[in-house]
Amino acid sequence: MDLEDLANEIILEIFGYFSTFDLLRSFYNLNIRFTHLVFAYFHTSGVDFSRISLQDFHLICQEYLPAIADHITSLRLTNDDDTPQQADVFLQHGLTLHQLHQLRKLSLCDICSNDIMHTMMSDWTSLRYLTHLTLAGCYLTFDQSTSQILIDTIWSLPILIYCYLNISFEETSIAIPTVKSISLKYLFIWGFAYDQSQLNTIFQHTPCLEQCSILFNMDIPNQSLVISQPLSSMTRLRIHSSHIEDDCLVKLLQIMPNLYQLIIDVDSLDLHSTNPILNGYQWETIIRFYLPHLRIFRLRIEFSFPDQNDLDKQVDDLLKSFRSSFWLEEHKWFVRCHWNQWNTACLYTLPYKFADLKFDSSMKYKSTCPNDNHYLSYNHVEDLQYKILPIQSPMVSSIRFMNVDHLSIEFPMDMHSLPNMPRLDQVTSLEVCIINNYLAQSKLQTLLNQMHCLSSFSFHPCSLSLLGSSFFKLTHARICRLDFRIFFQYFDDEQCTNLSDSPLGKQCEVLSIKIKKRESLPDLINNMINLRALNIQFEDDQFAQENDDELVHWLRNHLPSTCLISRDTALNKDIRIWAR
Repeated sequence: MDLEDLANEIILEIFGYFSTFDLLRSFYNLNIRFTHLVFAYFHTSGVDFSRISLQDFHLICQEYLPAIADHITSLRLTNDDDTPQQADVFLQHGLTLHQLHQLRKLSLCDICSNDIMHTMMSDWTSLRYLTHLTLAGCYLTFDQSTSQILIDTIWSLPILIYCYLNISFEETSIAIPTVKSISLKYLFIWGFAYDQSQLNTIFQHTPCLEQCSILFNMDIPNQSLVISQPLSSMTRLRIHSSHIEDDCLVKLLQIMPNLYQLIIDVDSLDLHSTNPILNGYQWETIIRFYLPHLRIFRLRIEFSFPDQNDLDKQVDDLLKSFRSSFWLEEHKWFVRCHWNQWNTACLYTLPYKFADLKFDSSMKYKSTCPNDNHYLSYNHVEDLQYKILPIQSPMVSSIRFMNVDHLSIEFPMDMHSLPNMPRLDQVTSLEVCIINNYLAQSKLQTLLNQMHCLSSFSFHPCSLSLLGSSFFKLTHARICRLDFRIFFQYFDDEQCTNLSDSPLGKQCEVLSIKIKKRESLPDLINNMINLRALNIQFEDDQFAQENDDELVHWLRNHLPSTCLISRDTALNKDIRIWAR
């Protein structure tokens, strides 16, 4: 059977397995039918240029984007480590958001240029069909006035229903909308921590809000929350905070009487609060009085007990407060507490439904479940920081992590210490800290052999002396990203040569590294034949705003003219290069 004999629906499904570039190169202008199918595919699916080479992206901008502009409904541009300056190249080719008349979803990631954000901000106001806007990982040096304009242009978009903002400004001021959005329903803000008064202003200017995730600043004493009217449309709320104060929380929740889902995540140990954690009796009172429609309650709080003596009894007392009929019978909400000998503890509802978890092999745990062996599969954990210690708790071996995507561990380790992870073949990103070199290479190779989908490898020895010849013998068929940034030391000429000659170096596409001398870089790029992009720090970098960036000028004079070179404005020691 020929491809052309397949039904359109099957061909469109096949298109989903292609990258945007490969799809256009393979099927656009093949014939009239396939060209129309390409148009139909982009009308319902996003245009995503992640992991594309510089040469291929130039070709996309020159030949394909102008031709398919009227059919693009979703666009993602990112200046991340894989494709630094991608948004710059998009604009340099004369492309604008104005040309994408049908655009409904726009994602701009890792944009750290004021000029580019100004241009995009001006353009998206003309997009009549824009319903979803994402600004992720953007660091800008806007002043207060321009920051305010940015926020207000977003709230002024006439049919915007979804907005994700993870942005930060150089100034400490926080931008709050001064115009009202009558369409925005789903709001996720991670760039700022808002106090009660600021949150109230946001809610007043977003009266149709149904779902919200925010960073809540409870550190300001005696906050007053002026309640103009209840936010009856709000049904789902997620709060991140450094600690919980019950009076602050009550003032916020009492304006949301129809809340159906509440997620509370306190993700740092609170060292200054006199009441670092609310017990079950306090949570029960809050929910009974202010949240009559609540059906989904998820809680995670990292904390330290006030007294380091007799931790087991303190855990029992805490769990006792969650054993009332309200918790066990009315709602069937169970909680678990795990803790270690260093007085680090975490309390959370079951089943555990957060994407990340810090865990160590000495952990003990107890729960309010009738059987402590229930809910031991942590299937929602995708990012696991797992510390294997000489002290092993027998309880830990019962816990299972079935869907881990990013794993962070220490070496050396006993390979038998990972019974919790029967699906190592699903891990795509591995971060390893080497604390001594005893049999590390052989054990590490054994671990890599079990991770068939691994593509990203971060390697963090305590000293570059541990980066011996054994590391440069490691092999893996799919690893294409290497990250050495966590070192406090820099690669010398010999180590750069060893890296470029190693099996992993030869297949590496994206490299993050610290280098002693800039003169080592040209050979490193030339010898790593598959390298597309680099994020580099140089030991001899003397960057200052007033010296006109001598290092970047030197790199532009000594690297091929096709390389795009820029200094990261957020982390100004980082030089980012899109080489191929």
